[in-house]
Amino acid sequence: MPRALTAQWELKLIAVLVACTLWFFVATSEQSQLALAAPVEYVGLPHELVVVGGQRETMDVEVRAVRSVVARLGPETVRVRLDLAGIEPGESFVQVTPTDVQVPPGTTVTRITPARLLLTVAPATTGEMKVVPRVRGTPAPGFSVQRVVVDPSSVRIRGPRSTIETRGEVPTLPIDVSGTRRSVTQSVGLMLPAATYLTREGPVRVTVEIAEDGMSQQQGARGASRKAGR
Repeated sequence: MPRALTAQWELKLIAVLVACTLWFFVATSEQSQLALAAPVEYVGLPHELVVVGGQRETMDVEVRAVRSVVARLGPETVRVRLDLAGIEPGESFVQVTPTDVQVPPGTTVTRITPARLLLTVAPATTGEMKVVPRVRGTPAPGFSVQRVVVDPSSVRIRGPRSTIETRGEVPTLPIDVSGTRRSVTQSVGLMLPAATYLTREGPVRVTVEIAEDGMSQQQGARGASRKAGR
């Protein structure tokens, strides 16, 4: 049996090589054209600057890919990476080329839309802003909001200097207490100004303390006294 396997091994090796070559030719000759919404990543922006206009979260990218790669194409494998190193404050056109698109091997970028972006860049700074809770709705009849506690009471935000220096507060998303009889504690998001972001990620928790209002408590006490008198 071993002798049969090794007999004419040169011809068998050639046959294997020919089969591999044919498979590679078939796999690479069949290509598909696809259009994808590729996420955009901005890198290299100087720390003292921030983009305040013109940026996009996704761009339309058309690619041509071999059949074996098509199934792996998506937002995780096709991304636009724009290098903003050297950009200056003001408006600047940034050209987007196929070399700015990260794709798997076996994929060719054929078109990008839009082909360039008009970005607006401004000086950046960091500032402290007070967190202002927003409470929506009315508790159940006989109950009222006694106190609202925010933790943390302030956050550090980075963004355009003109925005940070003219605003001292940032509101939370609304906390709905409609018809509630108990205190409510929630982690809430913040309504950040445009082109700003938190310097440290972390939850903001708002506690809305709800209890019977004074009038209801007095009426309840009077009712109890009348029953006791009987």
